[in-house]
Amino acid sequence: MISIKRDERGTGHVEAALIVVVVAVIGFVGWYVYHAKQNADQALNTASSSSSTAAPRFAKNKNTATASTSNASLQTDLQSAASAANQGSKGISATNSSLGDQSTFTSVPQ
Repeated sequence: MISIKRDERGTGHVEAALIVVVVAVIGFVGWYVYHAKQNADQALNTASSSSSTAAPRFAKNKNTATASTSNASLQTDLQSAASAANQGSKGISATNSSLGDQSTFTSVPQ
C-alpha cells in the first residue's frame, strides 16, 4: 500500500486569517448600520425641531360652501346625481335580462 504524506503545516494560519476576515466583515457591517441609524435619527430630529417652529401655511380654498348656498341648488344637484344613477342601473337591468333570455342560446349536440 502506498501512503500519501499530507503536508498540513500552515493550515492553522489560514484558518486563523479566515476567522479574522469574517469577524472584521461582521464588525464593519455592524458599524455601518449603527452609523447610518445615528445619521437618520439626527436628520429626523433636525426636521422635527424645524417643523415645530415653522408656522403652518393654509391655502385659501375658494370653493367653500357658505350659508348663502341655496337649498334648491343642492337639491337639484342631488336629483341629477340620482337620475344618472338610475339610468345606469336601467342599462345594467337590460343587460341582465338579455343574458337571462334563453331564446338567444343555442344548444350544442352531444
